[in-house]
Amino acid sequence: MKRLRFCAASLVLTISAFTFTASYGQDPNWKPPGTEEAEAVEQANQQLDAVYQRLMSKLDEAGQNSLREAERSWIKWRDNEAVLIARLGGAIGGSALRVDTLLAQHKLIRQRTEILKGYVTLADSN
Repeated sequence: MKRLRFCAASLVLTISAFTFTASYGQDPNWKPPGTEEAEAVEQANQQLDAVYQRLMSKLDEAGQNSLREAERSWIKWRDNEAVLIARLGGAIGGSALRVDTLLAQHKLIRQRTEILKGYVTLADSN
């Protein structure tokens, strides 16, 4: 009788454990941390690229070279600045650092887009 109870209890525990394990992490809507932020950064980069291309079309060769170099430098600065902002905000690593860095990048990209829009306006007035 004890053996039967033990087997029944073991079976119940095994089924419970399997049910818990099988359902864990299986949310069809689950996304890794930072997924939405990365998508927002991608969209912001597309907007920035459109403004960048518009500005490039308005510049002569020397101006295009200057803009190209400025943009390369800005990208390096943006990446380093975003990590600094994230760390100053308290993120020390892992997904928190990734998410906070992406949020900072998004903000910096939007700012850069506005700056380049100003350059487009300036180029149009010349």
